[in-house]
Amino acid sequence: MRISSIMFASALAVAASAGIAQAGANLITNGDFSETSPTINVSTQFGTSAVVHNRQFVTGWTGNNGYEIWYPSATAATIDNAVGQYSFTRVEKLWSVQAPPSGPGTFIGLDGAQIAGVQSSIEQTLRDLSIGSTYQVSFDWAGAQMQSRTGPTTEALAVSFGTSTQSTVTIDNASQGFTGWQTDTMQFVAHSANEVLSFLAVGSPSGLPPMSLLTNVSVQKVAVPEPSSLALLGGGLVGLGLVLRRRRSARRGVSNTKI
Repeated sequence: MRISSIMFASALAVAASAGIAQAGANLITNGDFSETSPTINVSTQFGTSAVVHNRQFVTGWTGNNGYEIWYPSATAATIDNAVGQYSFTRVEKLWSVQAPPSGPGTFIGLDGAQIAGVQSSIEQTLRDLSIGSTYQVSFDWAGAQMQSRTGPTTEALAVSFGTSTQSTVTIDNASQGFTGWQTDTMQFVAHSANEVLSFLAVGSPSGLPPMSLLTNVSVQKVAVPEPSSLALLGGGLVGLGLVLRRRRSARRGVSNTKI
């Protein structure tokens, strides 16, 4: 390898490693929804419309007054008649779902029917953020349908970080179907030391219902290279420039000698 290439590669490597070292830990509490208080073992509705004793039992999270279901596993999601306000249907369970791609297998379902008192969201307040810094939000999500309904649906999630909102793509789900899990990553800038992160299900048509599944939520501060790393990178580029300049001068000298 040429000396100039070595210098350039080394400077980039050091700067990149410094940036990675600054990447923070996951700022979300209970991002895989595996922690509940009290301990829950069956598919159960949560949020302000739930009929269970402790409506906000998903540790670290707050559900709204829509229809939010906590699932202990993919298997339970298809065989449990979820405990909640619609248990009387006897089929408050999903037609089909696979285990999430990673983690303990727990997840939540959010009804996306755009009707007051039905459309679901879940939120958590992030604290001690660095104002002006960028934060990366990643999560696994999918579309599904309750066994109490049939018919094709669409699902999406609107993700809000403070006053900023971004949306996933809208995915189509066949009647009685499951779309498969997919991973989404978004970036937001913190405008306050404390920001609310929320996920709102947006689906159609209303009443089927379109269910958006969510798990493995992660929030990390985007790494910024340290000043020393930037200085090293700049020094490497300057050095590279000097080497190239000297080589050009040397070649010119040889060429003039031949003449």
